Amino acid sequence: MKQKNIFIKEEANAWYERNKFFINNKSANDDPIFIALQSIDLKPKRILEIGCSNGWRLAMLAEHYNADCYGIDPSIIAIEEGNKIFPNLNLSVGTADCLPDMGPFDLVIFGFCLYLCDPQDLFKIAADSNHLLANEGHIAILDFNPPAEHYRNKYQHRTDVFSYKMNYGNMFCWHPSYLKIFEKTQNHDGSQKIEPDALISVQILRKDSRFLSAQNPYINGFL
Repeated sequence: MKQKNIFIKEEANAWYERNKFFINNKSANDDPIFIALQSIDLKPKRILEIGCSNGWRLAMLAEHYNADCYGIDPSIIAIEEGNKIFPNLNLSVGTADCLPDMGPFDLVIFGFCLYLCDPQDLFKIAADSNHLLANEGHIAILDFNPPAEHYRNKYQHRTDVFSYKMNYGNMFCWHPSYLKIFEKTQNHDGSQKIEPDALISVQILRKDSRFLSAQNPYINGFL
């Protein structure tokens, strides 16, 4: 069974219940994505978060930027509670590999969810999110980012699920229209320790179609 189906069936709800207290006590001051957005002075007006939980981050962004915010998450409980707590948000149940066609957005956020996605779905996830992102828009990715190129760990809470760790910014940065404009790496617990398996990063990528029109550097001979 694909991990997506396991999360839709039960694990997404279980994850939310385990983390609800922590989620409901989050603030802008300790959210790496919010901090990163402030550091590069973005002012998004239409935002999509993939893996939004109950919408707590989107609620902060909607207030700060006066933005229209949309979110999807596989947890039915999280979305139901989020729609009650944050009625001004547009939250729905869904997964990263099956995004509704509701763009364009000028900011797409992956809120610490890609490490649990089925690796074979990453091509579709990248393509669909790119389709929803407006030109000159931005993608923000918060996820594990170890020094090793790619590996998996047993998921702590189930024996039939894995955590896949890699540099998820590479899903987009191979393409010439994407440029990484921000990256900060830290330990998962926020400490100054350097534990390779626990390293996470926030990356912000800019999409700009002008990069697709680069001129031939060899037109006047080899450089």
